[in-house]
Amino acid sequence: MGSKSRQFEEQPDDFGFNLDISDADLEAMMSGGATSEEAQSLDLEQLEPGDRIHGVVVDLRGGELLVEIDSKTHGSIEETEFPEGEELPAIGSEIVANFVRYDNNRDLVILSVHEARKEVFWEELRPGVILEGTVTATNRGGLTLDIKGARAFLPISQIELSRVEDLEPYVGKKLRVEVTQFDRADKNLVVSRREILQRQAEEMRGMALARLHEGEVLMGTITRINDYGAFIDLGGVEGLLHASKIRKELGQKDELEVGARLEVEVQHIDAERERIGLDFKSITTSDWHTTIEGYAAGDEVTGWVSRLDQDGAWVSIEEGVEGIITRTFLLDLADQPQRGSIVRAKIQKIDQDRERIELRPID
Repeated sequence: MGSKSRQFEEQPDDFGFNLDISDADLEAMMSGGATSEEAQSLDLEQLEPGDRIHGVVVDLRGGELLVEIDSKTHGSIEETEFPEGEELPAIGSEIVANFVRYDNNRDLVILSVHEARKEVFWEELRPGVILEGTVTATNRGGLTLDIKGARAFLPISQIELSRVEDLEPYVGKKLRVEVTQFDRADKNLVVSRREILQRQAEEMRGMALARLHEGEVLMGTITRINDYGAFIDLGGVEGLLHASKIRKELGQKDELEVGARLEVEVQHIDAERERIGLDFKSITTSDWHTTIEGYAAGDEVTGWVSRLDQDGAWVSIEEGVEGIITRTFLLDLADQPQRGSIVRAKIQKIDQDRERIELRPID
């Protein structure tokens, strides 16, 4: 009987806990925390400036963040450590910082997030990661961006889908870019915006193709001319006005020019191969000049965004008359226009030769 009793005392109870566990350790285990044997306190004497520390924000007060490092140690981070305009970490959020010093008078560990953020940034870099940075300067090869305190280089060939000549309008602008190359040791970072724009263009082509239907009449811009005919941008997707149709209507392709605007009719759509066959509706040269006689540079107009492409946002002012807000002006807008958006703009220029109205948005 006695042996059975001793055997019972050495076994865990029905809940799986050893009967010899302390109340404190039992409470810690049930709450998901560490037991007294598992708990470890920060060894302040072993810390050196720059050592990485993880903690949890527990309070925001008096211009500083109070961070719990462990059950016995708290740290402080000045709000000025965070970039102006950035939302401060919320209470309960985890934070990574570097040790600066120990303030004996306040019994607080003084922390800094500035360098820690740079270190974490470089550690987490991967090709293809999308980042946002601010353009700080231009150079002969492209743009310099500040991305979370790190300097990045955006080559001129990677800024837009087509080559950019004037870089100054980009200074001070925020751009979304994709990591293409980096060297952690030398802190070199190369990014591309073109990759992102290409994917957006592909999405736009898909959307534009989906909304088209045979028999629809659209205004388009001639983008290129070759032996097959004239390729016409219909707002994110190109259609082909075949050479045979051009010969029938005009006699020869020389009558058409890249950049000219045409009103065309969708004859055939091959969604799988992304091919669109077009035919003439009417050439708008004479009609265009007649229609715009009532417009002049400086006039304010209201229209709706009919399409978006690599040149900018095309605004339908009236039937058969479109103006364009170029990408240079779009960079200054906080809210980018979407297809169908109503916009107010001022006529900057009427280019009679290119049959093009250039617009500037009105805030």
